[in-house]
Amino acid sequence: MSDVILASALSPVPHIAAFDLLAEERLGNVQLDKLLIYIIDTVDASALPWLAKQFDVLGFRGMRLATTEVQQREVIKTAIQLKRTSGTPWAVKNALRSIGYPDAVLVENAGTGPYGAAEFTIKLDVGENEISAAMIDDLISMINIYKGARNHLTALSYKVNFSDGVSLNDEHNLEPPINNADTLFVGVGRFADGTYIADGSIDASSDSDSLTMEVIIL
Repeated sequence: MSDVILASALSPVPHIAAFDLLAEERLGNVQLDKLLIYIIDTVDASALPWLAKQFDVLGFRGMRLATTEVQQREVIKTAIQLKRTSGTPWAVKNALRSIGYPDAVLVENAGTGPYGAAEFTIKLDVGENEISAAMIDDLISMINIYKGARNHLTALSYKVNFSDGVSLNDEHNLEPPINNADTLFVGVGRFADGTYIADGSIDASSDSDSLTMEVIIL
């Protein structure tokens, strides 16, 4: 009974003293770090969807595009900044950074179309990660949320790094798609007479080469 903090007039009452001991036992076992829900880096992962709802970053505002727990935490951590700066180029770039595109380049005054100086383009570097038409649509939806109302995205381009054999398809072709499969091999060119040719950018002595391709979505 040494830890009982009841008033001396109440501590002799058995059922009140028992209730006090029960509360002490239950609260004494609470992990206090679990209660620190706004320390986003350490909060339990089960709380992330609720925090995302509280900070209004569900859907295309961030969480739909966050493919890892690390990205989900980053989206929530940047939510307040994104709210404050929404409508600016900084907000667009920071939103893309939070979902794994830290090197996104936003180019303002990039168009000569009907919107003039309000047109802009974005360049992404996706490395060797896979990117699909659905992912592009999601990225454009996110960009449209955080860009200024007067601004117009005219092109989204991305660089992909390949090694050796590359499978290509016509998913993003502006022309009607063709159901065929293309394979691009990076390396030394061999002629019918058995000779080889390679430009200075390719190491002909290596058995592995790489290619960087830029795809532009208009």
